[in-house]
Amino acid sequence: MRFLRAILGMLLCASPWAAVSTTVALAQTAERSAAGPVLGLAVQPGGLLIQEVVPGETYDFKEKTGIGLTIFNRDGRDRVYVLSTHRPSESGSRRLPPGYSDLPDPAWLRFDREEMLVPAQGSVEVRMYLAIPADSRYWNQHWSVSVGVVGKATPGEMINLAAYPRFEIETAPAPRRELKLRPVGEIGLVPSRLTFARMTPGSRREAECIVCNNDKRRHWFRFSVLAEGVVSADQRIVATGDSRWMPLPEWVRVREDKIWLAKWQTRSMALRVRLPRTAEIPAEGWEAIILVQRDDGRTGFVRLLVTPQATTEIGGQG
Repeated sequence: MRFLRAILGMLLCASPWAAVSTTVALAQTAERSAAGPVLGLAVQPGGLLIQEVVPGETYDFKEKTGIGLTIFNRDGRDRVYVLSTHRPSESGSRRLPPGYSDLPDPAWLRFDREEMLVPAQGSVEVRMYLAIPADSRYWNQHWSVSVGVVGKATPGEMINLAAYPRFEIETAPAPRRELKLRPVGEIGLVPSRLTFARMTPGSRREAECIVCNNDKRRHWFRFSVLAEGVVSADQRIVATGDSRWMPLPEWVRVREDKIWLAKWQTRSMALRVRLPRTAEIPAEGWEAIILVQRDDGRTGFVRLLVTPQATTEIGGQG
């Protein structure tokens, strides 16, 4: 049973962004031969990106996004499910999306109830709350957390369904002058998002981001600009809201492709955005990803947003 639960968890977490809900259905031989209902569990959403989470404030998923965690019972009998939170590297497929790390304490994500009875062929919605402590180290973070939805076994059953949807969490960006301490994580990036507001065709802007080597040994860091958030054939970074991907990543230039940092060292990463005169910036703006790759395979990233209208601006220099 433990092995089967692990397999189901991997199936449900293999591609959480493929659809808003993830479903697995199994039929026992006896039930199928009797033409009874299929045993199944569905969880919605199967993957979620939330941004602008402010450390020190409680983030109510339902209030902010209108989304709760909905559990669908496809069985012909009532089922009890138990909720829990986990570090993705320790559960499901054990795979983290590029540029993200484990949420330091999975208990920061909680529910209005941890155990619920879901009626046969019915569903139950649970409210979720995220409370990140008020600590300046927790700004500019890209984290991931896995939610365990596990059915309670009943006597005589050989199958116990479980799902592990994964959520990506991005805390609000903040410039260096507003922080008392360097960010947590092996790769620290300050700020985690650079916004260039009121840009026009033919214009040029510059900015910088602080790169922190939070490891106890020296590393090299390589920088690249991603097209459409694609890191590799099977890995990509999800875009922000309704923003469009920048048509050509060549419009963004990082001054140095590669830098060396000693243990605990920090250094500025300078970059420039230059738009051609023929560029037509959409109202929702463009986005590009500055991927930071360490020599041991660890990754981080900075979101770069270009908008034609006034907006909250961090990092852009006129």
